[in-house]
Amino acid sequence: MDAFATKEQMADKSQGAIPASTPFLDDELTAATGLIRDYCRWHIAGVRTELKRRHRTRLRETVWLPATRIVSIDSIIADGKTIDPAGIDFDPETGWTEIDGSAVTVEYTAGYEEAPPSVVSLTLHIAARALGSPLGLIREAAGGVSVAHTQVGTNAAGGTVLLPHEMAQLDAFRIGWIT
Repeated sequence: MDAFATKEQMADKSQGAIPASTPFLDDELTAATGLIRDYCRWHIAGVRTELKRRHRTRLRETVWLPATRIVSIDSIIADGKTIDPAGIDFDPETGWTEIDGSAVTVEYTAGYEEAPPSVVSLTLHIAARALGSPLGLIREAAGGVSVAHTQVGTNAAGGTVLLPHEMAQLDAFRIGWIT
């Protein structure tokens, strides 16, 4: 899995405070990318061909594809019959299709060519926060100076976590539950 951001982007964004040679930087960028993908419930960046399988159900259901950037529907088998994807209407931004059946397999291509800038920036921010507090410290004090490594009202004290305002930022890329 490629991370949404690179070590060089981190060095640039942090103005050298986190150089590209920082130990565990690759790990934290990968972890932040995985966290974002898990929250959004799809891969987001990197156009890829996905396979969506529908389990057999008692009733016919309309198929919804789990992505918000669908490039094409490549093949469809519904209730044992091959359907020409060229004749199928679908919404590339929501994943809704006019395909229905009780047992459906759809192969489709989806994803952004590159991660959107807001996703790249958030990836860098999450990774920097995790690197800045590797032990999960909540508060650090030296003499008369203290620093808090968490936000008021959260239980997160560093590490690779999503804070509520970050979840809100990602909601534009998040898909609903797959039924």
